Amino acid sequence: MLRQAFTAGKSCCKSCWTIRLFGVSMARMNALLPRLFYISAAFALYLLLQPHPVAIFMAACFACLTLPVYRGLKPRAYAWMARLKRDRRDGRMRRFLLSTARVAPVYGYTVFVIGVVLVPVAALVLLVSPQAVAGLARLRELRENNFQIPPEWVEYIRQGRESLAQYPRLEKIVNDFFQDLDALFSDAMSLLINRGADFLGSTMTVLWTTILFFMLTVLFAVYSKQIRKIAARIFHLPQTLLRRFVVAIYRALRAIMLGILLVSLAQGFLCGIGYAVAGFKQPAFWGLLSTLTAPIPMVGTAIVWLPLCLSLWFSGKTAAAVGLGLWGLLAVSNVDSFLRPLFLRQGINAPFFVLLAAILCGLAVFGPVGLIAGPVLLTFSIQALEEGNRFYNGL
Repeated sequence: MLRQAFTAGKSCCKSCWTIRLFGVSMARMNALLPRLFYISAAFALYLLLQPHPVAIFMAACFACLTLPVYRGLKPRAYAWMARLKRDRRDGRMRRFLLSTARVAPVYGYTVFVIGVVLVPVAALVLLVSPQAVAGLARLRELRENNFQIPPEWVEYIRQGRESLAQYPRLEKIVNDFFQDLDALFSDAMSLLINRGADFLGSTMTVLWTTILFFMLTVLFAVYSKQIRKIAARIFHLPQTLLRRFVVAIYRALRAIMLGILLVSLAQGFLCGIGYAVAGFKQPAFWGLLSTLTAPIPMVGTAIVWLPLCLSLWFSGKTAAAVGLGLWGLLAVSNVDSFLRPLFLRQGINAPFFVLLAAILCGLAVFGPVGLIAGPVLLTFSIQALEEGNRFYNGL
């Protein structure tokens, strides 16, 4: 009897443990299946969009930067819909206005995004393209004549380049820098000269990339809450933590826009004024070149105005050369020295030299996109460190 009772109790315990294990496995399966579905959807979208990583990254950054605009349009549209719903009069116009109010934030945000990107680019191209052909010819002439530097100076430069041959790595760095600079100038000028007002290009690849950028920007902004919610479910993270990451990246992008883009445009505009006063016939062209080189740390616009000062000096225009040099040193360079660190440090909690290192590394790894990718990745790493410290301090 005791043996039978013991056997029955043992089998009962086994069945209880089996039920518990089965319940635990079912609970784990119920928690795992939604994550698998989310990951499968994300992987499918990645396979679809992975040929265009730059467009995806730029669209995500621009959507994060302009998201407050979309969120500001939604309350106005909801208030408009509430007023229309209180109106008891039925009619086609009321139904039409209601349907328009529902989609007004999306369409209004789309128009805003397209206008913010295309209008300045179109204005810049229309302003510079008439001077581009003559300016490019003059640039090639100056380069062929070594910017009118005396022959003995050219010989010294040649000897310096030959001395670099003793240090292969340093020679490679210098050569790569000047090759990248020539490629930057060539691409920018071919965009202005060969395409003119058709700045989007004639190839379907460029057109498709541009359309994809605008579409993804709108989608990222409209479905930002859903994207954050799904990311929180996939990684089992609280949404407040993800929100802190988004806020940090938003501040970094705003600092990049102010500290790199707007400061570069201001420097290019100031350089264009200096070139016009100095007597150059294509000030907008040279100002554009200065804008393109302004984000380069340490040297910036001096890559353009310093050779032009030398050409003026050796052409006998001493006063114009001195005036342009002083303008570049006192006005243009001070804008870079004071405003750029001020704007960048307001959005990115890092020393300015660390920011310079991030920009240089981003340029070396990602090309021109590295101007944005470098500071954004630095901000992400700093925020990740802060979240890790917050976790350990809370233990």
